[in-house]
Amino acid sequence: MLFDQLKKRRRWLLWLAALGLLVGWSLTWALDAPQRPVLAERDEIRSAAVHISGTACGQFSEGSGFAIETGLLLTNAHVVAGVEQINVSTPDGETAIGELVGFDSGRDIAAISVSGVEVSPAVLAKTVAAEADVGDAATVDRDNGLEFVPFTVNRRIWAKGRDFYGQEAENRRVLEIRSLLAAGDSGAALVNVDDEVWGMVFAVARGQRDQGYALDLVEIGDFLAEIDRTPLPTPPCRTR
Repeated sequence: MLFDQLKKRRRWLLWLAALGLLVGWSLTWALDAPQRPVLAERDEIRSAAVHISGTACGQFSEGSGFAIETGLLLTNAHVVAGVEQINVSTPDGETAIGELVGFDSGRDIAAISVSGVEVSPAVLAKTVAAEADVGDAATVDRDNGLEFVPFTVNRRIWAKGRDFYGQEAENRRVLEIRSLLAAGDSGAALVNVDDEVWGMVFAVARGQRDQGYALDLVEIGDFLAEIDRTPLPTPPCRTR
């Protein structure tokens, strides 16, 4: 009799412990996850976002990207490093082959000329993002298509270090963001509530699933002003 009661009590304790863990996890997720802002219709970035892919030194490479001018796309340099045939696809299923016309491994940004797909340019924001600003990262996945991943700006910083070739990189203006990004989201545009571009995702923090980094819109503007938009040879594959 006593043994049966102990078994029942133990079973209830296990259930309560499991419920407590579930509630704790739910609260942690709700408090830590970026809060979704009141968003615009997202028509501009919806028609600008693309998926970029190709093979580099025997390895498949992919990322997101977006049109910034008619026939001109932006993505991360590490997405197209070593890629001889740059495949561009829209969320609607249109495909084309792009041509590299700008490449900066230090900033980790590349420009691709493309025709044959229906995309409309996104607009760079008139002001930079600041701490606690919110918006969406417009990611394009091969399987899930276009998705909007909420983000919150932690801070706007000067970042320095090495590029993906292991070379010393100059200081660049970067947004540190809180967002649940994943592999393949590199190159996604960060857009504000007015559907304007604040930056472009280039990395997720190691060991911190909810922290990422994006190139600031000022760096994007400087890059566009510097490139001459003539076809470039295939850059080396990334080394790190």
